Amino acid sequence: MPQANTLTEYRRTQVMGMSQSQLVVMLYQGAIRYLREAIDQIRAGRFDQSWQKFDQARRIVVHLYGTLDPAGGELTTKLSALYAFVIDQITIANARRELESAESCIQILSNLKEGWEQLAAQEANSARVAPPAGGMAGTASSAPAAQSCCYQA
Repeated sequence: MPQANTLTEYRRTQVMGMSQSQLVVMLYQGAIRYLREAIDQIRAGRFDQSWQKFDQARRIVVHLYGTLDPAGGELTTKLSALYAFVIDQITIANARRELESAESCIQILSNLKEGWEQLAAQEANSARVAPPAGGMAGTASSAPAAQSCCYQA
């Protein structure tokens, strides 16, 4: 068991060091992975296991939905509507074993993930070129401010 505790602690430390946009990307990756696994389980006729994978994907999207910042403006409103739609489609895919619904969720989440990956890359580039504390005024990038546009800290 000590090795399992070490691995858990390593993962916790790794996640704690991520930016908000990196965490959002990780959540999208997880939801997409679970949806793909659910599709595979349906194709294999293992419906009880597909239900579990759909439920895991749905829980991730519900978490993303629940952490949206109401003060985030139009972006929050649009993400909220998309998440509600994806949650509904996951429920339909699960209940009716509809692969098309699951695949449309994967497409939506993949598109959103790409945008957050771009933001994470911008933040990483900004962090590398940002001046040290007390550096020249007005040279800091605005990319880190964008990460808090729609999710609560």
